[in-house]
Amino acid sequence: MTAPPQQLAGAKASVYFRSLGCPKNQVDSEVMLGTLALGGYALAERIDDADVVVINTCSFIESARQESIDAILAVAELRETGRLRALVVAGCLPQRYGGELSRELPEVDAFVGTGEFPRIAEILDGALAGRKGGVYVESGRTYLYEARDPRILVGPTHSAYLKIAEGCDRICAFCAIPAIRGRFQSRSLESLEAEARQLAAAGVRELNLVAQDSTSWGKDLAGRPRLDAVLRRLDDVEGLDWIRLLYLYPSAVTDELIEVLASGRRVLPYVDVPLQHASDAMLRAMKRGTTADRQRRLVERLRAGIPELAIRTTFIVGFPGETDADFESLCEFVRETRFDRVGVFRYSDEEGTAARDLPGKVSKRAARERQRALLDLLRELQAEKLAELIGREVEVLVDAGGRDRAVARMRSQAPEIDGNVLLRGAAKTGDLLRARITGVHGPDLTAELLWGRS
Repeated sequence: MTAPPQQLAGAKASVYFRSLGCPKNQVDSEVMLGTLALGGYALAERIDDADVVVINTCSFIESARQESIDAILAVAELRETGRLRALVVAGCLPQRYGGELSRELPEVDAFVGTGEFPRIAEILDGALAGRKGGVYVESGRTYLYEARDPRILVGPTHSAYLKIAEGCDRICAFCAIPAIRGRFQSRSLESLEAEARQLAAAGVRELNLVAQDSTSWGKDLAGRPRLDAVLRRLDDVEGLDWIRLLYLYPSAVTDELIEVLASGRRVLPYVDVPLQHASDAMLRAMKRGTTADRQRRLVERLRAGIPELAIRTTFIVGFPGETDADFESLCEFVRETRFDRVGVFRYSDEEGTAARDLPGKVSKRAARERQRALLDLLRELQAEKLAELIGREVEVLVDAGGRDRAVARMRSQAPEIDGNVLLRGAAKTGDLLRARITGVHGPDLTAELLWGRS
């Protein structure tokens, strides 16, 4: 991992990065930034100061693809007018559609798939030398970085993501990730510990562990999943305060994992377990390998085994064949289970997935109405849960400091997705403080500073 360089005299060019999609994409962008810095490129904080733009794209669902295309077209205008020397598109979109994109977007100088991230400086050298329209994609492969790879953190450096694995071997009917990111592959325990120590030494206090399927970590190394071993090893890294676990597959949560989530010093009592639905018919059609009753028992098991647990999940509405009764089963499950945070996505047909060929397509209008209805229910339930916190003293990590106001998060709030604590009192970015919750403000909480440690 390297520190951000200054604008270097004699640099080949200045590069502006735009990273779209999930935190796993952000990690890929940070590794490419580090590679470019070592390759002699200066990094621009604003697009107006850049000679070259790299857009790291997402193509998980239709809305993400559209966001990626819109971003490319917006920057392509600058390339067409000569304002930029080069435009490079990287990540999931070219991995999936590189050849097609090269024909439709001649303004783009190079398309870089998920297996070619280490070559980003070399590819950019070629683009600046006049090689246009190159497609650098290796089918079925994503590069899995290591602790020795260069990486430049984006944004405040007190919180970072650590990618523990890449790819996915699951067969969920709606998901194109296995086709895009390839077979599952774990990073070694030694590599994860080494990077965690590097990040802690650089001032990172919160480490968020990510993968397409975190619960499968180790199956290709140890013969069986051993995510608990990762948490135990990282729990001993001095300098870290919070270790958060994201993206657990529900049927793969083990007793060993629950035990370390309950007993770790730095490991937080927080899990992100995408359940996707709560109707048995939908779960079968989605090929999730579970039932609504098993999911209820999983939630009960998690809450019984992990004190002060916060559970985040996601659901898909409008999946082919979803009836009003299926949707009502989902709503009843949500009322009964009262998750701490929930995301709701509308189903979209994805090329190469089993669901694309299923009958009983739900209209876009019906899917939107169901999404809206479920979100309304969730806002009501979340407001009740947040109100229960008023008066409690909590530990918060400051994301944006100020002289009398600050923005922070509790242990139960993952970065960017779970709301914030709007803190009254002087605080510095990266401080770990004690605060008393005073109110609810939409998805956020208000609080007053009590005391802290830094």
